Amino acid sequence: MFKRLPTFKSLPQAIGLPFLSTQEDAQLKFKSGDNGIKRLYGDEVISPSDVGYWAQYYSLFSSVQDVYSLITAQDVRQTLTAQPANLSTLIIHLSKHLFALLPSEFFPTPSSASSAPTGQNGQDTTREALNCLRVLGRILVVVYEAEATSREGGVSAGEGFARECLWARQPVVGDDEVRMSVGAGAGGAGGIEDEGQFTIEDSDEEDDLQPSLIDRLFSCTIDLLFCAGFTVPESVRGQQDAGEKVNYVIWEKGVGSTVSVGSTTELDRNKVEVLRFLMILLSTTVYTPPQSLPTTPNQPLSHLTHSLERRLVLSLLCSLLNTSLAVPKANTVGSIPYNHLISKGGEEKRTLVRACLMMLLVALDHTEARREEGMGEGKEENAFRFFVSKLHRKEDFAFILDGIFAVLQEQTAVSSVLLPGSKQPVPYILEIFMLLWRFVDLNKRFRQYLYETNRTSDLVAYILLISLDLKDDPAQHGLLRLLAYLLQTLSADAAFAQSLAQPVRLPIPAKWAVSGTPGTTADFLIVSIYSIATTPGLNPLFPALTITIANVAPYWKDVGVGASMRLLQLFKAFSAPNFLLADEGHPRLVYYLLETFNSVLYHQLNDNPNLVYAILRSHQDFQTLATFSLVSGLREIQRRKALRSAAVELARQPDSYVPVPPIKRTNSELDMLAEKAALLGRETEDEEGSTQIVPMTPGELEDPINAGTRGIWSPPPSGGLEMGGTGGGMSEKARGKMRATESTTSLSLNQETGAGMNGTNGAVEAQEGDEEIMKVAAAGVGPNKYVPTQEWVSSWQKGLPLDPVLVAISELLPKIQDTQSAGGAPSSKVFRLLKEVEIAEVLPPAPPIAPRRFQWSQASAIWLTSLLWGDIYVAGLTPAGVGVWRDTQVRLFGIKQAPERGRSAQVGRVLKMIGVV
Repeated sequence: MFKRLPTFKSLPQAIGLPFLSTQEDAQLKFKSGDNGIKRLYGDEVISPSDVGYWAQYYSLFSSVQDVYSLITAQDVRQTLTAQPANLSTLIIHLSKHLFALLPSEFFPTPSSASSAPTGQNGQDTTREALNCLRVLGRILVVVYEAEATSREGGVSAGEGFARECLWARQPVVGDDEVRMSVGAGAGGAGGIEDEGQFTIEDSDEEDDLQPSLIDRLFSCTIDLLFCAGFTVPESVRGQQDAGEKVNYVIWEKGVGSTVSVGSTTELDRNKVEVLRFLMILLSTTVYTPPQSLPTTPNQPLSHLTHSLERRLVLSLLCSLLNTSLAVPKANTVGSIPYNHLISKGGEEKRTLVRACLMMLLVALDHTEARREEGMGEGKEENAFRFFVSKLHRKEDFAFILDGIFAVLQEQTAVSSVLLPGSKQPVPYILEIFMLLWRFVDLNKRFRQYLYETNRTSDLVAYILLISLDLKDDPAQHGLLRLLAYLLQTLSADAAFAQSLAQPVRLPIPAKWAVSGTPGTTADFLIVSIYSIATTPGLNPLFPALTITIANVAPYWKDVGVGASMRLLQLFKAFSAPNFLLADEGHPRLVYYLLETFNSVLYHQLNDNPNLVYAILRSHQDFQTLATFSLVSGLREIQRRKALRSAAVELARQPDSYVPVPPIKRTNSELDMLAEKAALLGRETEDEEGSTQIVPMTPGELEDPINAGTRGIWSPPPSGGLEMGGTGGGMSEKARGKMRATESTTSLSLNQETGAGMNGTNGAVEAQEGDEEIMKVAAAGVGPNKYVPTQEWVSSWQKGLPLDPVLVAISELLPKIQDTQSAGGAPSSKVFRLLKEVEIAEVLPPAPPIAPRRFQWSQASAIWLTSLLWGDIYVAGLTPAGVGVWRDTQVRLFGIKQAPERGRSAQVGRVLKMIGVV
């Protein structure tokens, strides 16, 4: 009676449970069964003719998430070690199946009409092609990792396997060779100036050898990006031959195209999948240590940038660029609060945009040694960089700039909206700025167009607003460094500097406003740089930011009170002894700021009374720097340490005051200070040579022109750049005013510790004190324990361009003191005098305006490459990604887990406290 009962394949299907479908049941068997992934690294060498087993890898999975959950990196790694023959067979089988699908009349499978014809035997060819890409991508990253381990001498068979399976060129064997069909191109993109014919010589290939497997996978992937019905609409299929499905058309309108071929959500998803696999093919870079990057070739990336034919380079370049920047500037959904919760299509579009940006930047980033063939003398071999440099139509520049500004506006709107979390940050903001930097650096016409459009002020405001918003996030410090280099690159042009006189047109949050008013862009630049410089951990940004200030200073006009104060506070911080002596590069930062002040005195003295007045009120900082030596700097550090200790002790015990011992000075120092004081019309210190700590009077608070310098802040150390000495001679009047400075800037250690003491007891005590101080210096100064020497101090102090500032102070300070009433605030007479005064005849000859441009070095190129690939790695960890390289050991950059913040971090701490985790 049981003969008529049906035979069920599984219990869940038999009883109708909804949690396991036929597809899910098959995936479960693949993961845990004997004929699944375990068989791949088992004891058996699987025959290539076992089609039923190999077909699982391109028919079983429904998404990329399925592949990465059912095939782990450890599975591939174990197969590579235990059964490399099986892994080689799987790679070859998937590749051949992919090569066979592309020219097939059944590929791609239509997805719309239910009655539409499917593939042969009802197969879903689109899904099979995607699965081939997914599984191959899962395997290749592990093989690349093993190959890198073998190169470094590690225990791995990866290099031999990769050489035999991926890179070797095998002989052509009759019909076994699966040849690729190539679609008809749509012609070159317009708007790119072709100065000299761009030709890339194809390498001589022997007739009896076929391209390597990686080369064929690369060619197939490029064709898939332009395959009708798969990544571009069916309407672009060739008209002459119905089977000609690969057509190199530009995806979106913009550069090189005035029309858009159109797209759908499914086509966009397929583009993302293909671009992901193409990025995996190029990703040998992430397994290369930084020091080996210039000498380790990346063959697929070199093929992309140096060996593709001209029309394909143009189509790919314009498609990636236009898709990246053709974002909607305004729509109804974008105005809805929390639109990211209801606009799934928008998130998918963002994923495609980011994938296009990353691929374009990887292509623009690649450089290699100049070859004998190629562009010829003085031309860039990288085809993508070459064609970007040849863009010249204003319509193309307008499209690029509008797209970039739309993204920057979207990003700044995140921090200005009233509803928290209503707008999400742009996930590809780093890529947008990197693309902007590439265009500014590679294309002079684009840079000139940017300055001519009167939008430079808005661009600077966007850069600064985003920098201020992200400066407290350590994960964004790489982006901040990029923005600092971008500012330095832009500041080298006079047109950029002149545009900073415009007012800030963007809304500035109150916490970053300049003295309560928007002010000029130059004001906002100065205040923002000061805010960034006072943020811990941003010391690598100091050189580029100070160079930016120095580059634009000759063109400043009407710098405001707040910006002037911040600039002098920055100078005080950089010239403080505990900062100057803490790192070899710190004096260079002072050098750049002195150049800034000199540029204002030489070129814009009467147009900047606020800044000149701020220089005069801080005259003692410049005078102290003029007489700076190693011993005096160490004494000042010790004095400040004693002051801090006394303040702490006084706070603990208010009734007991610990006096600070006076600073003992040598006779030569006393003579030097007396001469300087006489020159500047000031009273010298007390007869014993000690500095008394006197509270600031109310008059000094109102009249800072006569007040000393107090409360100098010391920022963290940073590296620096090279600096040169001052140039040009001086007039006789200027030489007369600078006698004291010239006699004191080259003091030697022997003069300070031995000369002029006349054998007195005080001299002996001072010498003994100096010896103790030198022992402190030998132990190191600052957090990095840098050991300064007097020879080092003398080498940079002689080159500081202090003369123009000190001459201006000696010339203007007495006039200001005579004009201004004692103890009063600066009057209108003071500023009227500063707007009319002339001191050109007493200043040394003005040096030529020579801005410092950003110089690409091997180190900076490696840093940018690691920053780009690091961001690509992180993008794979987002919900939209799958963590392509997460389970492998990357070598180009380090990976540090960011600490948890917010409510989840609090919950975690509580669970640890009670012993749950």
